[in-house]
Amino acid sequence: MSKKILVLGLGQNNFLSFLYSTLKKFDASYSISVPFYNEITSDSSHETWMYDNKKIVLKNNLISIVRALFFCLFSKHFYQTFYFILFVEKKMGKAFHFCYKQLIAKSFFIRNNNFQDYDTFHFHFMQYSYLRELFLVPKNKKIVCSFWGSDLLRTNDILNFYFVKKALNKATIITCQSQELKEIILSKFGRNLTDRIQIALFPTYEKIYDLMDVNEQNQEAINLFKSNNSYSNDKLNILIGHSGSTANNHLKIIKTLENVKHKNKIHLIINLNYAITLSEKELYTKELTEVLNRLDISFVILEKFFVNDELAVSRLASDIFIHAPISDALSGTMLELLYASNIVITGSWLPYKTYRKANLNYHEIYDFGELSEKLDFIIDTISSEKIIASKNKAFIKDYFSNDRIIVNWSQILN
Repeated sequence: MSKKILVLGLGQNNFLSFLYSTLKKFDASYSISVPFYNEITSDSSHETWMYDNKKIVLKNNLISIVRALFFCLFSKHFYQTFYFILFVEKKMGKAFHFCYKQLIAKSFFIRNNNFQDYDTFHFHFMQYSYLRELFLVPKNKKIVCSFWGSDLLRTNDILNFYFVKKALNKATIITCQSQELKEIILSKFGRNLTDRIQIALFPTYEKIYDLMDVNEQNQEAINLFKSNNSYSNDKLNILIGHSGSTANNHLKIIKTLENVKHKNKIHLIINLNYAITLSEKELYTKELTEVLNRLDISFVILEKFFVNDELAVSRLASDIFIHAPISDALSGTMLELLYASNIVITGSWLPYKTYRKANLNYHEIYDFGELSEKLDFIIDTISSEKIIASKNKAFIKDYFSNDRIIVNWSQILN
């Protein structure tokens, strides 16, 4: 019997492809459609064989738009949201933009017979702009809402709260990645949601772990990568942050390194590879460079999105990862670097009890003032630190196995 899932919300590949490819391998009877699938960058393409998108009609026509208009004119949700934006947020332009977007969303549903033949509607990223279609789902269908992390931790405007709370109360199941995130959802949107929330880790991109295993002893490939990407061959390579987003706190981290004693032993790497626009990147690179030039520490600022073998080798080429963003769910980058035996320093404010439960070894700081002392301690005891870090690989293989994770997702989406 076919199990048909329609995936809506944010279609960004870095969560979707790993989840649904693992699900299809686990149970081939799933039929998964992702009409708005997109890549992070043109270089980040992953296989899309698991998607059944051919029968979905994306183009609207006059008839569907007229029918959608009549639907909206008699929709309680349509009027409630319009009036909320207009009179509570007091944003006329945004209110009419909502009307237009809701009209287009309903027209899309009409063109596809309201997706009546689908069993489960899976919404990713709980933000207002990704949840319009949730209120169009036919009655008696299963609705799964999945938080990614920043959608819960970095959004607090009044419309988003109103819209997401309304959506969660229509959901059959709500997923998040840790017990801490569940508690935030309950405290933010209401404890009546307790029984609907399930903790579900996203599957990992296991190909990267396999490629790290293949290249772990390939010192020639690692040295070539270092040479090609301005990593150091004789210092400790320290990766700061995982993307170009300023939420990684690059500047706060870098400024605290002024007090590090062993400046001559470290080389800093900042990769502004995604999550930043070209104009922002230009200004941010200039600001970072000015601060870095004052430190008397060697560094490189990259703008490259590594994939496949190159990504795997990049993990092996670094020694220490400093990860102290404003907020996070569970960082896939941090997990990959722990697997590659990097020594990780992260913020104690991040909801990482799941990593502790998996027995992973890493360092925490309670504020940025502790960072330089922590880093000096690691450098002074680098040999023993590397031995401890090398134990993480086995723990990750055990606790974060996709075979284990996907059983939970299959039960959620069935």
